[in-house]
Amino acid sequence: MKQIEPKDVVESFTFYRDENDGKEPTEWNQVTMFNKLGFGVIGIDGNCGAINQEGKIIIPLTYSNLIDFAELESTHILACDQNDKWGYINWKNEILIPFIFSYASVFQDGLATVCKDGKYFIIDTQNEILKQVDGLKKLK
Repeated sequence: MKQIEPKDVVESFTFYRDENDGKEPTEWNQVTMFNKLGFGVIGIDGNCGAINQEGKIIIPLTYSNLIDFAELESTHILACDQNDKWGYINWKNEILIPFIFSYASVFQDGLATVCKDGKYFIIDTQNEILKQVDGLKKLK
């Protein structure tokens, strides 16, 4: 099996090449497309992090989930810590909004929906609550 380097993974399905008999030629369980900033989310054994196109880990594999939405012109990455709480970090692994939410959506147009203590809110990128939202249900 040909071993590929992280910098060679440029498409989400790169690791399912015919020459590898459908096996992943990388140790990662998850490798996503690189975004326009040149970063890609990776995962192994239920832990997520991110790499740059040279294969250097820029966000350690310490999160249970990472959702990159850099394509939406946001500097925030939706992340879930190991205690199943959601928050937001940046590509330097700095916490922008603390891990305090039981649910959080991606930011669109500078706004996100979050849930804390069973109540849903609309917040901005500074974690300011703009309003409470009634009637939302968390999808399972």
